[in-house]
Amino acid sequence: MTEFKHLVLVPGHAVWNLREDPALDSSWYLKPYQNNEPKYFLEHIKAGVEAAAQDPEAILVFSGGATDPEAGPITEALGYWLIADWYEWWGHGEVRARAVLEEFALDSFLNVLCGLYRFQELQGEWPSKITVCGWGFKRHRIADLHRKALGWTKPFHYVEVNDPPNLAEVRQREAATCREFEASPWGEEGPIAEKRKMRDYYVRVPGYDMSDQSWR
Repeated sequence: MTEFKHLVLVPGHAVWNLREDPALDSSWYLKPYQNNEPKYFLEHIKAGVEAAAQDPEAILVFSGGATDPEAGPITEALGYWLIADWYEWWGHGEVRARAVLEEFALDSFLNVLCGLYRFQELQGEWPSKITVCGWGFKRHRIADLHRKALGWTKPFHYVEVNDPPNLAEVRQREAATCREFEASPWGEEGPIAEKRKMRDYYVRVPGYDMSDQSWR
């Protein structure tokens, strides 16, 4: 029996409608600033599959909750898993059995935190290393701020898959978000906490023991 030690995490960014071509914007529930981004989301998913394919000790976690009221209770994570299945795991069908959902995260910090708890829920122990596949512009937020906030000292690899074309505009928003996380590293106060409330349309409560931080 394989002992899984590596968490490969793909944070979700939007909800797919589960039925139409995922390469089309019209098949997603997008925020106004996310137009033309689904093709980049697909690359994030593919990068996660490929990272997990390279390591048989990896569990691939798609993370993201039900963050859009128009989509109903469909989660970002479910859409990402089904998109990987739509593309037949890009030739890495063996990853399918090692790919799971984390359906409670409401922002990037919770993607990492809940991804850790999901791994521990499956394995009974924490991973020995983490790989996150996502936007290039979010490297500092996730690989520096979130990693520091969690007190994670084991290997942490961030794969900068791509960036959207409106990078200058995105970086301005990102700088503001980073300042919010610097003020509240776990996102429990201020604007981050308010954003979580706005995104938690179904008031879902994860079953993880959030008091357990024994990975430190």
